[in-house]
Amino acid sequence: MSYRPLAGIRVIDFTRLLAGPYATMTLAELGADVIKVEQPEIGDETRHWGPPFIHGASAYFHAINRGKRSIALDLTRPADQEIADRLIGTADVVVESFRPGVAERLGIGAEHMRERHPRLVYASISGFSQTGPLAAEPGTAVTVEAESGLMHVTGYEGADPVRSGVAMVDIATGMSMINGVLAALLERERTGQGRRLEFSLFATAISSLGTVIAATSAGGPPSKPWGSSHPSIVPYRSFEASDGHVVLGATNDAMFARLVAALDLADTLGDERWRRNQARVAGREELEAIVGSRVAALSLDEVVERLGAARVLVARVRTPEDAAHGAHAASLGLVFDDDGVSIARSALGTNGTPRLDRAPALDEHGATLRAESAI
Repeated sequence: MSYRPLAGIRVIDFTRLLAGPYATMTLAELGADVIKVEQPEIGDETRHWGPPFIHGASAYFHAINRGKRSIALDLTRPADQEIADRLIGTADVVVESFRPGVAERLGIGAEHMRERHPRLVYASISGFSQTGPLAAEPGTAVTVEAESGLMHVTGYEGADPVRSGVAMVDIATGMSMINGVLAALLERERTGQGRRLEFSLFATAISSLGTVIAATSAGGPPSKPWGSSHPSIVPYRSFEASDGHVVLGATNDAMFARLVAALDLADTLGDERWRRNQARVAGREELEAIVGSRVAALSLDEVVERLGAARVLVARVRTPEDAAHGAHAASLGLVFDDDGVSIARSALGTNGTPRLDRAPALDEHGATLRAESAI
């Protein structure tokens, strides 16, 4: 039986780009009726983030806007503001990602809407939050990664700073918003009152750096980029085998002993010097050079088989394409084909949520929604 716990919940989605649309798509997967409000003619700018384009919009847009209905409204026009107001009156949740102050200027700000609709859960997503010195700054994943320090610890020491391979700060912010909205809906069942919620990419980034911030404040070395290594565990990184890259690691001393035996390194790494992780961290360069030399002499299959049999952390470094079309993703039903395009489901898909319909064309449901709101 399909898992749709939010059936009957309506969400009015004024968000764009990634964090908000990803979150509202996930709410749609949980059964909510999500109405995406977009700017006429242009729509969400991610519709144009291509190539590639499919079904009239970018593949990017289709990946994060499935299962929604679209209406195009010019919120600077009183007539369209009235339609938006009526739609909000039918909603349980409103999500917006305007710059601070814009929602208020358009007549759909949180204070005004919640005063009129006390049961409404109103959630805002921004780059740097609604207040503070950076509130008015453009907040996208790359600027937030830079300002928060996340970019400083990503990549390799001595090289240019790099952004994350995917905008994980956006995804994590969207997930935080989902948690907040679900909790607020639960609270509303007890109190009869909605809630105002705020989420920012910056807060997410700072929170994700919690272990780094704690370690440096406790007397650890200054933060820096570690590549694929871990600042507190050795070995724990990628190495190059004869035919590709592999990640391996020993998260405790017993596992390290098994790694040494599996790679036939007892002569060089089997003595007392390397038995404790603290010593391995101190001797990182020497130890990693020894492991790297040994791994380079083996094939990927040999490394994976040896370490897997010894119950040591090990994994091939795959491309996203390989992983998406591999046996494990297939067994979990995580990726499906839509007219030749591979669509990745959310992690909820393993719990019985339904597959979502294709992302809507701009204003595809505008006529229907205008008629509904006029009643």
